[in-house]
Amino acid sequence: MCDADWPLPLTPRTWQQDLAGWLKDRPDRHRLLSQHEALIADPAVLWAAQRISRSALGTRRKKPWSICAPVGLAASVAMAAVLVGLLPSGDVIVGQRGQSEAVSLADGSAVRLNGASRLRVRLDRDQRRLRLDGEGFFEVAHDKARPFIVETHGVRVTAVGTRFNVDSLETPEGAMVEVVVFEGVVDVASDQQIVRLHAGERARVKKGDVERVVLAQPEAETAFPSWTRGWLELDEVSLLSVIDDLERVTGVRVSLSDPRLGDALVSGRFSYEHPENALAAIARLHGLKLTSKATGQYVLSEA
Repeated sequence: MCDADWPLPLTPRTWQQDLAGWLKDRPDRHRLLSQHEALIADPAVLWAAQRISRSALGTRRKKPWSICAPVGLAASVAMAAVLVGLLPSGDVIVGQRGQSEAVSLADGSAVRLNGASRLRVRLDRDQRRLRLDGEGFFEVAHDKARPFIVETHGVRVTAVGTRFNVDSLETPEGAMVEVVVFEGVVDVASDQQIVRLHAGERARVKKGDVERVVLAQPEAETAFPSWTRGWLELDEVSLLSVIDDLERVTGVRVSLSDPRLGDALVSGRFSYEHPENALAAIARLHGLKLTSKATGQYVLSEA
């Protein structure tokens, strides 16, 4: 029988005792719990759960949180995982090399941070300001009174409620910032100019100059940027930037025998799953030699 107004008492002591009883003398259940915890700790699963929870919280309800079935162990642990991902104002999140991080901000926005990246969050009454080093994908909760600002390498990306990716890369000419808009509108500002981007557009900022491009096949047609889906998609990107990207996402280490090789422009679509295959393909395309020095360590040199 279901009573929508019946409160569900749930205390830490209650569920801890129930869990201990369920696990007692059952090594198979211990293994099952460990596998389940590993699954829900996966960044991709956490990211999806956060998006679903935000959608659910945004839906108007006649009665708050009516429950018509017992809450199972899996649901309880999954909810705990979502709550762990909440990042309050003033905190810093750091993505480890080869591993992305997914978090929800206290304002309802969500961030997926690429490997070897760093994000500092400050949420004030009149604005939401984030400092990014590396790459991140942002799903911004709409709040017209508080613009959402991402700053990196002297570039400021401002939005109210939208979805966009920001990437800071090193190129032979110096630092470059790339912004791709998936939904809505953002303003990309350097110390020299401000350019407004719409969904399906990309901007690259070098030395204060903002270059806007309408994508031939807009990434805005997909749910997430290519790096979150396991693909490295390149459109005349310097080899130095490609190496930086591969190291960030996969954790491999790549060096160049001659720094001038980093000027080569690379285009194509490669899988992150086997970075050595991507490096081998790039080497063939540019007449280079790929040498493996140790596990996960490579050298690109002239053939």
